[in-house]
Amino acid sequence: MKKIIYLIVFLSFYSCKKNDEKQNDIIIEKENSINLNQINFDNYLFNTLNNQQEKIELEKGKKYILDFWYLECPPCVKQHQEIKEHQNLLAKNNIEVIGVSIDRNLENWISYINKHQYNWKNYNQYSQENEIKTDYKIKLFPTYLYINDEGVILKKLNSFQELITSLELVSENK
Repeated sequence: MKKIIYLIVFLSFYSCKKNDEKQNDIIIEKENSINLNQINFDNYLFNTLNNQQEKIELEKGKKYILDFWYLECPPCVKQHQEIKEHQNLLAKNNIEVIGVSIDRNLENWISYINKHQYNWKNYNQYSQENEIKTDYKIKLFPTYLYINDEGVILKKLNSFQELITSLELVSENK
């Protein structure tokens, strides 16, 4: 009887190990097929504030700051006020902010955006078949990706103020 139990334990361990190896092969295969330096927005759907799903489209000649965040992240929420304060400066320099929330509760996300009147483009992406945060290894929040109109990632930082400073933007007063 003991031998049968040992055999069952061994086989279950071995099968779990094999499944992990297969899963790792899938992850590695997916990573190899994605250019981590350029985002192809055709691969992703995002929830909108109107409870629709759409793709992000980039305009030629613009640059973008993608703000990856969620409501339970105090630095994320705090830095939204900084984004709001810099919107005119960003617009003057032809830079648009696109918020990408990973919140699970869409109603709370929509309520938060509307309450604070954050009028930059805001999307939510949680539990989609292809998640941009997973594909581009966004593990710390907030994360800001500064990209050009072709989706090429020019900078990646976790502080909005550091990003603004690094961009050396021309102030409205100059």
